Amino acid sequence: MISLARTTNDKRIAEIVGVIANAVYTWMYLKGMIPEAYGFAALGGIALGWSCWRNNLQAETALHLFYVCMAGYGAWYASSADGSGMTGSIVQHAAGLGIGLVSWALVVPVLRSRGSSMPRLDGFTTVFSIVATWWMVRWDPTNWLYWIVIDLVSMYLYAKRGMPWAALLFAVYTIMAIDGWFQGIQLF
Repeated sequence: MISLARTTNDKRIAEIVGVIANAVYTWMYLKGMIPEAYGFAALGGIALGWSCWRNNLQAETALHLFYVCMAGYGAWYASSADGSGMTGSIVQHAAGLGIGLVSWALVVPVLRSRGSSMPRLDGFTTVFSIVATWWMVRWDPTNWLYWIVIDLVSMYLYAKRGMPWAALLFAVYTIMAIDGWFQGIQLF
């Protein structure tokens, strides 16, 4: 019984640390505090990745490890770029969405065979978060449209898996993504 309580507390602590670190990262990103923000992105990725692993969200675990790598890439890109975004064309975004749909179709059966909880939603949020993250680290303002959809689905996914703090984070993320979209379209 004590072991179960410790495991539950460890999962909850990691979830809360990941939520706080990721919220700080997104706020700093919106405020243009780059590349410093990426340290919080890495911390959040590690903490939420561990929590997802403990909650049997296998694709989400891999996604958070991807976020740790992308935090490094984002910090490097921010320090080497001229400060302007790389807005993708409609063709590039369509290609990204097409690749995302194909990847999602391929990931779901793998997740299902591995016993992942909620494989369709787990796969959807993972695949399309990778697409959105690519556009985010390239400073394409369209990334916020991706995030609005992904955050709404993630909110449901985390709530269903008993991760209320992560669900709350994605509710806040949805609001931040809407704000990011309006800030981004004012720049162009």
